[in-house]
Amino acid sequence: MSGTVVGLLTLVAAVGAGLSAGVYLAFSTVVVPGLNTRIPREAIVAMNAINHAAPRNPLLLLVLLGTGLVCVVLLVLGVLQRDEPAGRWGLLGAVLYLLSVLILIGYHAPHNERLMRVDPTTVDADAVWARFCSPWMVWNHLRTLTASIGTVCLTIALTGLPAR
Repeated sequence: MSGTVVGLLTLVAAVGAGLSAGVYLAFSTVVVPGLNTRIPREAIVAMNAINHAAPRNPLLLLVLLGTGLVCVVLLVLGVLQRDEPAGRWGLLGAVLYLLSVLILIGYHAPHNERLMRVDPTTVDADAVWARFCSPWMVWNHLRTLTASIGTVCLTIALTGLPAR
């Protein structure tokens, strides 16, 4: 694959990873803290509305999962080009971004699905929200961090700086 194509894929992945990190950061710093100002029943209803809308938004899916697909390609190319600085940085960036996708698929999606099955009018909403929110935020901080550092690594891959 030509260097131009690899560079373009790396640029697309860096932008997508940065956008994804921004979405995750917004949840850590604004969305969930905002929900926590509401009574738990209202927080559950609002989070469920978000979780209902998110997988139906094609642009969001393109950014999150499309970037993941590009990173799979970069992962393979990075293994093949691991003797070159850009290849090593691209490989590391792809791995870190894919880790954020694994957290999304392996933790957040099923956790969100469980919350969507809750009727906050018939359960102890305070306990349900407390059990949901704290671990959800820890994992969200982790996916924010992995997507952010992945963005940095992919950006460095574009510059050709040596990896040490």
